[in-house]
Amino acid sequence: MRPFLILALFLAILAFFLVIYPLAAIFGDLSGEKIWFTLKDVEVWQSLKVSFGAASCAALLGAVLGVPASYLLARGYFPRELESLLNIPIVIPHVAVGILLLNVLNQNAFLGRLFAPLGIHFVDTFWGLVVAMCFVSFSYVVSAALMGFSAISEDLELAARTLGATPWYVFRRIIGPLIFPYVMRGFILAIARGVSEMGAILILAYYPKTASILLYERFENYGLSQVEAITALIVCVSLFLFATLTYFSYRAVRNA
Repeated sequence: MRPFLILALFLAILAFFLVIYPLAAIFGDLSGEKIWFTLKDVEVWQSLKVSFGAASCAALLGAVLGVPASYLLARGYFPRELESLLNIPIVIPHVAVGILLLNVLNQNAFLGRLFAPLGIHFVDTFWGLVVAMCFVSFSYVVSAALMGFSAISEDLELAARTLGATPWYVFRRIIGPLIFPYVMRGFILAIARGVSEMGAILILAYYPKTASILLYERFENYGLSQVEAITALIVCVSLFLFATLTYFSYRAVRNA
């Protein structure tokens, strides 16, 4: 075997090791008592429910906003350089994101006062979680959808419109099914990013507690040995839900 392939194989194995070993090691020192105690912990399950509920809403909001923006970018209605503007949240430290959002969404800020009559508040609320998660995950949906639109020739749209199809019909029946796999990939990544977020929600919406916040709080109060079982449960639930979501999304793509 060539030295290049040997090096590539070694680095590939190392990459898998870096991912798999920490995941497997967390289960090594768990006792049945710790596992059973964690499974009965209502607060843990509630935090998981909050995490995935808010992340799903954030990803859906990101798709509603991001797909039209991606279409306009891909078709040249907006300068392509604006894509970099939509990717800015990726490079901002997430605690800074929380401060930025708190600055504009607190009860004395313009946006905070604008939504207050509607009964929508963002500081330490579920809506705050959704906004924070959407801000940090929005770029994944935009990038995935933009890749899909860029892969579809504009001539396909023009041909359909020449035959009398309306723009909405073209998007719903022709373009939509073609970009669906791309949007779903971005949607799943956005949920994953939202669930893993802590910095922004630590500042903007500490409550209701997400799994990340609960894990951080338990670690600060009780130490590593007391959070291993919770970590293992969160990892298992997260992997199961994302594997299930990915499976059904690919089934939907094949049946489309």
